[in-house]
Amino acid sequence: MEIKTLAKNTVILASPKVLVFFVGIIKSKLIAVLLGTTGFGIVDQLTSMVNLLRQSTLSFMPDGMIKLITKERADKFDRKVIADIIKTFMLMVIPIMILVMVLAFLFSDELTKFILGDLKYKPYLLITLIALPITFIGASIGSLLKSFKEIKAMAIREIYVMLINFAIFVPLVYFYKVEGGVIHITVSFLVSMMVTIYMVRKNVIKKHGISVHSIKTALFQIKYFKELLTFVTVGIVIGIFKVTENMAARAIVVNNLGLDKIGTYAPIVKWQALFIGFILPSVYLYLYPRLSEAKTNKEINGVLNDVIRLITFLTLPFIIIGITTRQWIIPLFYSKDFIDASIYLPYHFSFLLIAVWATIFEQLFAARNKLKIFLIFTIFIYSFSLLLIYIFVPKYGLYGYLLRFTLTPSLLLITYFIFWKREINFKLKVENFKIVLYSFLCVIILLLLKEYNDYAQFSIGLVLIAAMIILLKKQERNFLFKKMISILKVRK
Repeated sequence: MEIKTLAKNTVILASPKVLVFFVGIIKSKLIAVLLGTTGFGIVDQLTSMVNLLRQSTLSFMPDGMIKLITKERADKFDRKVIADIIKTFMLMVIPIMILVMVLAFLFSDELTKFILGDLKYKPYLLITLIALPITFIGASIGSLLKSFKEIKAMAIREIYVMLINFAIFVPLVYFYKVEGGVIHITVSFLVSMMVTIYMVRKNVIKKHGISVHSIKTALFQIKYFKELLTFVTVGIVIGIFKVTENMAARAIVVNNLGLDKIGTYAPIVKWQALFIGFILPSVYLYLYPRLSEAKTNKEINGVLNDVIRLITFLTLPFIIIGITTRQWIIPLFYSKDFIDASIYLPYHFSFLLIAVWATIFEQLFAARNKLKIFLIFTIFIYSFSLLLIYIFVPKYGLYGYLLRFTLTPSLLLITYFIFWKREINFKLKVENFKIVLYSFLCVIILLLLKEYNDYAQFSIGLVLIAAMIILLKKQERNFLFKKMISILKVRK
């Protein structure tokens, strides 16, 4: 029953992301053609900066609110209590948001040199910093949809944001080139915030009877403040550390290899995000509240096994396709200037599932109040990773940067697996162990054949994808066949 619910909600949330996927491809192509590797690098760096600054400061704080609301809704449904939780959360977010904005503007010169390598790009950074309070507000308000499990509303929101932003993006980049791309970063977050506010008013405020007035008159509760403070404290430390590590790793590449090299590698990260961007967020929007509700270790084990199984079956085909078609997709969706990215893509994508599995376990730390040990793991592993990048990028170029996407997730997965095995006696089911082994076999085969003819690689990739049906359980195959038959009947 768990995996059916998970699959149903994933389909609802992933459906609009399929459209986002194709629009994302078009956007990447336009940026690549109109802005080139350097322009691509500038837009990519600034977008990453905004997301990282927001994630580093909010970090687990929205998760704290989601957990409190989810728990309250599971036990009883007291609107006053929920209003108090929201009020307490918002009063904690506002001063953090102001502090980040002030610091970002005060150190704008240093930020410009650090992430873009040259002070001449400072106007671009200042324009982008306007997006900071916007994304803070948008992310905070958007957490309410997740708290109330408004799955359809989240899916509809995704479509609205994508369509409006794309309509604005095209003329901006076409007519104003890099400046247009930079302006669009801020505009896109503004559109997202406005749509999010609309969806929350419609699907939370009105639907669940949580009025704006009740939030204004709600009380700042110390007990909720204390619990949220744990999320805030650990979250800010982890967030600041992660954003520093990420920006430092990028700065090492920029300062040693040039800004264009970040642009060269960007298609790999973008392609990864496009491939799995409509799968992972869809699963995690359901997963975290579900883990927060779980009462026993047996229940948690069942949820984790179902998620690992579903997400592996969904992600592996995209990894195979990405590796086997890299010589076609990079020139097609970007330009020939980015073809060097195909050298590193097979190695990057080969470790993609490891990164995905690690993030599944990562969801459990906040849900089970294990944030302090998560902080220790994060600092130790990412520090070691950054040290290796610092050593190897000057010697081996982007191969050194590749360690961030291969060695780091491997260390995280091993550490998390050992920890949760001890804490909740986590065990991977036999049927899931088989699909994990098959995933390793697939990437080994593709790495061994990466120098072969492109058509031969693609053909072998299709065979590997088709062979996955053997690993499906009987009821899963029956369900899949029934869905295929129903689709064919509809088409007729």
